[in-house]
Amino acid sequence: MKTNNKIQMFAVAAVALAAVACTDTWDEHYGNEGRPVSDKSLLQVMEEQGDLGDFLKVLRATHVFSNNKPTKVTYADLLASDQTFTVWAPKDGLFNVDSLLAECQTVSGDSMCGQHFVQNHIAHFITNSTDEKQVLMLNNKYLDAVPGSFQGVSYASGRVNGAAKNGVLHVLSGGVPYLYNIYEALTTLSGYSGVGSFFKGYEKLELDENASIQSGIVDGNIVYSDSVMRTTNILFGRFDRINEEDSSFIMLVPENRVWDKVYNEALSYFNYGSVNQADSLQRLYAHQAVIRDLVYNRKYGCAHMEDSVCSIAYSKYDEERRHVYYNPLASGGIFSSDFVRDTMACSNGAIYNLHEWPFKPEDIYFYPVKTEAEYESMMTDYKDCTYASRFSAADSISDGYLVISPRTNSSNWTMEFQIPSVLSGTYDICAVVLPRTVYNATDRNIRPCKFKASIGYETVDGIEQSFDFEDEVKNDPYRVDTVKIGTFTIPVCSYGQPNAKVHLTLECSISRMESGRYNREMYLDCLYFKPNREE
Repeated sequence: MKTNNKIQMFAVAAVALAAVACTDTWDEHYGNEGRPVSDKSLLQVMEEQGDLGDFLKVLRATHVFSNNKPTKVTYADLLASDQTFTVWAPKDGLFNVDSLLAECQTVSGDSMCGQHFVQNHIAHFITNSTDEKQVLMLNNKYLDAVPGSFQGVSYASGRVNGAAKNGVLHVLSGGVPYLYNIYEALTTLSGYSGVGSFFKGYEKLELDENASIQSGIVDGNIVYSDSVMRTTNILFGRFDRINEEDSSFIMLVPENRVWDKVYNEALSYFNYGSVNQADSLQRLYAHQAVIRDLVYNRKYGCAHMEDSVCSIAYSKYDEERRHVYYNPLASGGIFSSDFVRDTMACSNGAIYNLHEWPFKPEDIYFYPVKTEAEYESMMTDYKDCTYASRFSAADSISDGYLVISPRTNSSNWTMEFQIPSVLSGTYDICAVVLPRTVYNATDRNIRPCKFKASIGYETVDGIEQSFDFEDEVKNDPYRVDTVKIGTFTIPVCSYGQPNAKVHLTLECSISRMESGRYNREMYLDCLYFKPNREE
């Protein structure tokens, strides 16, 4: 894959080599400061070495790309130009030159050889053998230069700081290994194809208008003399830009066997039935649900890994503190050997390979669904009652509650609520009913409410249905009581949809003979759908 900056850099390099007049513009960007004194180019200096012939063969066979297309310019040509470079050249016999030359026979292989091998050994500007810093290579990788070695590969004895008129040459005792960033690894390596195919499916190549050079307007449309294209992906923003080289992540990536199992399980919870593009929605949200707790930003969620980690999905405003995992390195922890087989170093972090899955659905996506009763937008119908919202800061309740009062002393009211963002799974259907003392601590009208309930839902074929729960429900009037109405399997998911597919209706069910035993007025905190995964 070609990262955004690299594509832009290639376009600039190709234009610079196409016309000598461009070198002045290049120097304005990169300057001549620190260039060694010599009358020979880097290409000529390498040709004189005697043991860099294999590297030179690859340089002459590999082409500079512009906008995903090969130009006539090779990297050998580039190193003979007036641009300033530092080259770390491996000696003959230390890498497989034949496989690289064979790779260059196809356009895709040519591009890959350039990115993974050639650009991995060349950088702009001067880097001396005594420098200790991270060097930005032509492929946008940051590699470590320290006295005596480069990215862990030692310098050949006495073969450093070779002067050229356009840069400096260091000879290495081996090739510099290519480090994938996490996104590249996911979308390139077959072992990660389960997760990687999801990301790859959202890649687009788009024109970068700011970086492109306009040459005029024809028929009302802008024409570009040099069009710079960028690889974009809408998922980068959702997964903390795991493609960026200047970040540092940990990503848990299941092997394909594990991935297939957990992904298929997630699909069952995101069945969108007959809605438009149901299959696409199902795949998107199932992928998203499974992956978002696999990514961890070392800068923000992993400062105290012995204690806890937060995935990129964590928000401090999430009252249930989902996406926080404690003791991740200890036995049973998500980063422990119970689940992680090995690791792969990446240029922007590391991949931890999962041989077992550390999460349950209720850990990462099959969450409780709560509808706050006090919000009028949640009410869809009512009969034989009046209602009022009250707001309270009491610890035992959420932000507020709804007072449902019968229209007359003998009215059995009904109140219908929408329940948005449920998954296609089994829930325990509950109502949280408050004691009257939350409003008046001296209230002595301590009688329970009694009601029954029905649930409206949509089948996978788009047909609206209703189910009546058999049992009447009574609350404990002396406490905040989460009463279970019943258990129900919802067939159609409405997560991420503008309209709820599920409605819950409560109906007061007190006969005239029972009026002295029960209270028709209800203080309703919320409706609570609790995931039920009992086998």
